Amino acid sequence: MDADLRARFIEGMSRVAAAVTVVTTDGEAGRFGVTVSSMTSVSADTSRPSLLISVHHLSPVCEAIKKNRRFCANVLSGNQSFVSDLFSGRLKHLNQDRFGAIAWHPGTTGAPVIDGAVVSLDCELKTALMWGTHFLFVGEAETIDLSAQRSPLVYGNRGYRRAIPIAPDDHRPPRPENHLSIGFFITLGPQFVPGLVAGFASQQPDVDIRLLEADHDDLIEQMRAGRIEAAITFGAVNEADLDAELVCPSAPHVLLNAGHALATRSSLRLADLADLPMILLDYPSVRAATDALFKRCGLQPLIRFQSPSFAMVRGLVAQGLGYSIVPQAPQARTAPDGKEILAIPLDEDFPEGAVVAITPRGNGRSEWVEQFLAKCRRSFGHAVNGEG
Repeated sequence: MDADLRARFIEGMSRVAAAVTVVTTDGEAGRFGVTVSSMTSVSADTSRPSLLISVHHLSPVCEAIKKNRRFCANVLSGNQSFVSDLFSGRLKHLNQDRFGAIAWHPGTTGAPVIDGAVVSLDCELKTALMWGTHFLFVGEAETIDLSAQRSPLVYGNRGYRRAIPIAPDDHRPPRPENHLSIGFFITLGPQFVPGLVAGFASQQPDVDIRLLEADHDDLIEQMRAGRIEAAITFGAVNEADLDAELVCPSAPHVLLNAGHALATRSSLRLADLADLPMILLDYPSVRAATDALFKRCGLQPLIRFQSPSFAMVRGLVAQGLGYSIVPQAPQARTAPDGKEILAIPLDEDFPEGAVVAITPRGNGRSEWVEQFLAKCRRSFGHAVNGEG
């Protein structure tokens, strides 16, 4: 095979977003499960609705499905990334008892139905075909469980994402004049938003403020969908349909626990950290910014833990399990359990850490957006200067 063509195919397919599915089976061959991103409907009009899954031939799930003649395709909900990691083998310490780590119940065929999945399709195996390195299994659904969860876990660009609402129809009613919808990057919210909103609300009590916390790319898409009027986030934005202005330059800091060997340093360089375990805030934009930072220095991070919760990141740092890098000096210098965290300036260029305000280009900012962004600039300026 052409090695370049193969590499381009793998890279191209990594950019194709897909719902995350855990395929399970149980029977005489045993109970197994595996995470896949290749599950698709075949037809709703066969004798029973049919679907197709693809599983690598080296996975023990393949032989188990063929012998058990049954499988259940559990499409995970947006809050089940742990389940995906569990059945993909990333959580190796749980490999011996994966089903013991989650809530599930046996379906009609006996295959495990994972509680909380968006939909679970319990199937009888009809066809198995080996193609290249994968088995293609076609099954017919005997029962279909629909949960209260409606938003699926999505995998794309080698990271978990969430579904974005479709833009409203053009004939939607105009937004009320006193309505203001603002988005914030997920970690900016707890630090700056409560005080910022309280101050703005005291000056403009008649304005109905709506807030959204999300990752950078999600904020952009929500803005394009017309659901927010402005976003406060990190990094450069080079999009023809968006305007971006600097709110606060980057001020990267390294988070360490109080007893760390580097705790007495007045500043740090990336070379001081490259061989040490890192704890990463696990969002696509943060991962991309971290990769760019290290690549400029010809280094690579040694990521030990990753979490989408900044509180978890701080907690792991406080326990001495690694360091983390934040784009601005944090206001909170303690972990959730009260342990002290040190924040030492990182002496590197980090343009991806600048705080920016993004608005749609060409629509004209409303009076309330202008006033809110002006208050953001003042608020971030005070925070940087140590005034609150």
